[in-house]
Amino acid sequence: MSAKNYNELTPQEILMLAIDVEESNGTRLRTFAELFADYAPDSAALFAEIADEEDQHARQLETAFERRFGELQRTVTEQDVQEVVEAYDLDDGEHLVFDDLNLRRALKIVLAAERRAEDFYRRAVEGATDPELRELYRQLAEFEDGHVQWIEARLASLGGSA
Repeated sequence: MSAKNYNELTPQEILMLAIDVEESNGTRLRTFAELFADYAPDSAALFAEIADEEDQHARQLETAFERRFGELQRTVTEQDVQEVVEAYDLDDGEHLVFDDLNLRRALKIVLAAERRAEDFYRRAVEGATDPELRELYRQLAEFEDGHVQWIEARLASLGGSA
């Protein structure tokens, strides 16, 4: 199966994609929390807090899916869609192996992903015909914006270029 364009996705597939992204990013954020726990505990705590929010978002989306479409059967994941939604772009995986991922870089990676997520939910709001889904996507876009603002502030507190 070839990757789909976002505009080709059905409402069910958009909701499935949103669930997959939230779950995957909860896992990714927990990894960052563990990586920074010893030398940047405040940032590690933030990563863990955002991960918990991502899990809560996934549960909200699952409930919305089951209410509208029945039992959730995953037929679309991040890998099935051409556009990147919220994936954490680890352009060089070796930095994890050699432990040279610094806090600034991690925050920039998370910031870029959170911005993509906010854009994803804003697009979902525009395309949603179901008023409840539209409101849920709007709320999630606002949560993602809150994450963006916190991460930008944390980067600014580190000094240097963002």
